[in-house]
Amino acid sequence: MKKFGFCLTVFLFVVLIFATVANAAQSITETPDVKIIIDGEKGTYTDVTIIADGRTLLPLREVLTKLGVPNDNEHIIWDGVKRSVTVKKDDKVIYLEVGNTVATVNGKELTIDVPPIIYSKNNRTYIPARFVAESLDKQVVWDAETRSVLISDKENYNQISNIISKSNEAMKNIKKYKFGMDMDVKVSQNAFSMEYGINVNGDVDQTNKAVHMLSVIDMLGMKIESESYLKDGYSYTKNVETGGWTKEKLSESDYEQLFESNSDIVNIKNDDIGKLAAGMVISKSDNPDEIVIKGDVLLSEFVKGFNEGLTAAGNLVDATSMNNFSMEMVFDKNTYYMKSITINLDGKIEDEIGASQYNVKIGISLSDINGDFVITVPQEII
Repeated sequence: MKKFGFCLTVFLFVVLIFATVANAAQSITETPDVKIIIDGEKGTYTDVTIIADGRTLLPLREVLTKLGVPNDNEHIIWDGVKRSVTVKKDDKVIYLEVGNTVATVNGKELTIDVPPIIYSKNNRTYIPARFVAESLDKQVVWDAETRSVLISDKENYNQISNIISKSNEAMKNIKKYKFGMDMDVKVSQNAFSMEYGINVNGDVDQTNKAVHMLSVIDMLGMKIESESYLKDGYSYTKNVETGGWTKEKLSESDYEQLFESNSDIVNIKNDDIGKLAAGMVISKSDNPDEIVIKGDVLLSEFVKGFNEGLTAAGNLVDATSMNNFSMEMVFDKNTYYMKSITINLDGKIEDEIGASQYNVKIGISLSDINGDFVITVPQEII
């Protein structure tokens, strides 16, 4: 009878262990669409990233080496008996154990949200990205729009934050400016491909709330030109087919909204500063009067607008639609005025026909800032 009771206890214990393992396995989700951006560059990984209990975990050795830890047994020490890893970099010693939510940094015990695990599917050890990166004095930011983990040195993070913040303050003093935008798009599906370009030039007067815009769409050998004005509460639009003009009196609220959407060409919101600071680095420039920053990151408003545009066109957009993307910003070193933004991205979209690949390059430039120009609607149009 005692023997039976002992066997039953062992059986229940084994069942409990397997149930726990099963639950743990069920809480793990592979996330091949999650991008890891370290020091401004999207890394490639042999092993897929995973999420466990809502936290991103990365393959042990691959992520540590990308964080600057030498790839040898003196700096990444794996103990197969204890199932632990000791990480040594500069003056930091980090110790973690598989399944243990207590870790140590330089001997100090810390509780972590999710412990390291051994993912049974590939038998690889995974470590919590945020904890390890922050323990190595890195800044970590999650970008939900592009599903990216952005990791940067704190010094670089502070420098980029300072540059963008100064630019935002400087841009508030701009009353007039001219802008140009060039967009080159290529869409391909199987053997078929199509390329088209969009060029827009505009003048903006913030004080008088006036805008003049000229645009040209170059597609399939045809050029479609359009022109418009916003001035004194009226919208003037040139008919593409007839060349005639339409004049429309707008309500105050409609005019304000239309003016804002047409004049707010470059707007870095406060919510984006942290993402840009963690995803970009300072780059060398041939011009000593410029500051150039670049990295594999995008402005949230651009991502939102891009996805809304695809959805409106009947395309299906998901988190994997953007495969690769990057952005470069150029600032005047003396005034901190933004001079230009360049955006590159590629990915895939799906519609009723099937999957297509796209490549997009966008260049936006600002000039004649606070220049001596006047936006005047020609009398014949009025």
